[in-house]
Amino acid sequence: MRLPVLLSVLFLAVPAASFAEEAPPPIPIGDFVKRPEVEQLQLSPTGKYLAMTVPLEDGRTGLYIVDRETIKPSASILASGNNVIDRFWWANNDRVVATLAQKFGGVDKPQPTGELFAIDADGKNSKQIFGYRSIGEETGSRIRKGGDQRYASAEPLSRIPDKDKRILIGVYEWKQGGEPAVPMIELLDIYTGKSSIVGKGPAPGAELILDHTNEARVAKARGKDNNLVFYVRAGRGSDWTVFNDSKESDVVMDPLMFTRDNRSVYVQVSEDAGPDGLYRIDLETRQKTLVYRGAADPGALLITADGQDAYAVLTQEGKTGVHVFDTASPEGRMTRALAASFPGQTAFFTNFTRDGRYGLVNVSSDRNPGDFYFFDLEQKKADYLVSRRRWIEPDQLAEMRPIELKASDGVALHGYLTLPKGTSGKNLPLVVNPHGGPHGVRDVWGYSPEVQLLASRGYAVLQVNFRGSGGYGYDFGTSGYRQWGMRMQDDVTDATRWAISEGYADPKRICIYGASYGGYAALMGAIREPDLYRCTIGYVGVYNLAMMHERGDIPNSLYGRNYLRMAVGDNREDMLKRSPASNVDKLKAAVMLVHGGKDERVPIAQAQTLRKALDGRGYKYEWLVKDGEGHGFYLAENQTEFYTKLLAFLDSNIGPRAATAPAAAP
Repeated sequence: MRLPVLLSVLFLAVPAASFAEEAPPPIPIGDFVKRPEVEQLQLSPTGKYLAMTVPLEDGRTGLYIVDRETIKPSASILASGNNVIDRFWWANNDRVVATLAQKFGGVDKPQPTGELFAIDADGKNSKQIFGYRSIGEETGSRIRKGGDQRYASAEPLSRIPDKDKRILIGVYEWKQGGEPAVPMIELLDIYTGKSSIVGKGPAPGAELILDHTNEARVAKARGKDNNLVFYVRAGRGSDWTVFNDSKESDVVMDPLMFTRDNRSVYVQVSEDAGPDGLYRIDLETRQKTLVYRGAADPGALLITADGQDAYAVLTQEGKTGVHVFDTASPEGRMTRALAASFPGQTAFFTNFTRDGRYGLVNVSSDRNPGDFYFFDLEQKKADYLVSRRRWIEPDQLAEMRPIELKASDGVALHGYLTLPKGTSGKNLPLVVNPHGGPHGVRDVWGYSPEVQLLASRGYAVLQVNFRGSGGYGYDFGTSGYRQWGMRMQDDVTDATRWAISEGYADPKRICIYGASYGGYAALMGAIREPDLYRCTIGYVGVYNLAMMHERGDIPNSLYGRNYLRMAVGDNREDMLKRSPASNVDKLKAAVMLVHGGKDERVPIAQAQTLRKALDGRGYKYEWLVKDGEGHGFYLAENQTEFYTKLLAFLDSNIGPRAATAPAAAP
């Protein structure tokens, strides 16, 4: 691993990125698919070490620990195969605990395996401390087996300040049929892997929240109807009681963390209309105090150096921002000053040393993939450490503009429009890019390699947070249930027509492209609006809604089965009517289908079903399958091939080589 030389700069004199408007030369595809040099970065409690996760070009990930002053590696662990190092924490001054996950594709979020391993900052005592297998055998990491083999998942909850050798974890035993288990609270030795039970959660699958005395006093769990139940108790040995059940109260309360006084809890609360609010709720009096409510749901809380409270919250009101609500705290004051030093970007502290003297700052934007700085809060000085993608030049990239429009029924929709640099911004070829998920997921402002790749080739890119997307309140999210191919699709259509009416898009040069649910929306868009889109690209998409109940990993769990019933529907005839594979007779657009042969989320049978329907009508299409890939292409060479063919397909349909006539029907 190699880090750039540390550059010391005065805090208030850090230059802002320059965003010149000259048309840049084409950026190689490889620059967009190349893995970042670093993903996560954390300071040790004393500030002596930096721990970081580093993606490698061969698909593996590494956990590296370096001496902060010399930038010399002192320890490393490599995962291999589809294992990735997911999250990590400094359990004490000199030892890191990390979790493993398995990555099944470039689109899918890595799935935690429930395993924990630990390593000293000097590279010694690397050991698996919880899990069902010997990590050393699976990953080639030379990690020794420790503790007992457990067919369960562990979730770290808290370090014990006066017991540096142990942490608290929630343990979820595995059950047949994907049924969630009631978690046990255990005290785990991070050197031996030995543990002892000290408590129990309130319900199957419950997420536990500890107060600042390390007592689990709050928990939350999903009910059978996807309702969120908020549990509380007085302390260890006390019974759990229901504080709020969204099914009964019609209000969703999502507890996040305790306040400094251990009496109140930060809670994200659904409102009667519009986005959620962030509140402090007194557990004894039930009094609610508003902390923040904006034009979008609140994001992650930013935690004080001592870990005892929050001082700010990330926001997504168009651009990503930071709302500081504790302006008297040193962390809050410095965070507000960061905004002035990095105008047009998002800057915030990711963690601190235990004494609050030093912190790590992350700076990013739509054109900056992310820079990390080491910050001295006393001296008010920042030292540049590393960039996620230092080969990316921000001034070569396009601006991602927040947009707002009205759907045809009057509902407000939000999204983003990225216009290629060096153009007038008018009458452009447009790629409509519906996001995956789709429920609870949203497009956000920030660096997107895919969006920037398309913009660098002269395409405007439109992203809309259609109904069902997360981030805009409970009602907006649930209004997408059972609306696949209907109102959710109408929102994408309305956004496309908005781009035409505003003069951004050439109405004869529009293509719709998406992955996962976005692949479904891409095909259904071309089916429902055959004269609006000249081409459609489905990437690891769903094309038969009924098949979702029968194949893939979603129906393997109780939560997944409930999700499908609630979000997609359970009437087979209705689902088939809303499936692209049942409606190919309505297609006029050119079609490209891309899939992974080992996709477990959306099995390749989905693409094969649509392919069979197209073949049955003699409809021409382009087909790209990589047998070894999962839910999205993971290997750089496969991503490069995909994007090369994608750009050629766009070029021939809506680019310079596109014919003026509509796409040929069979």
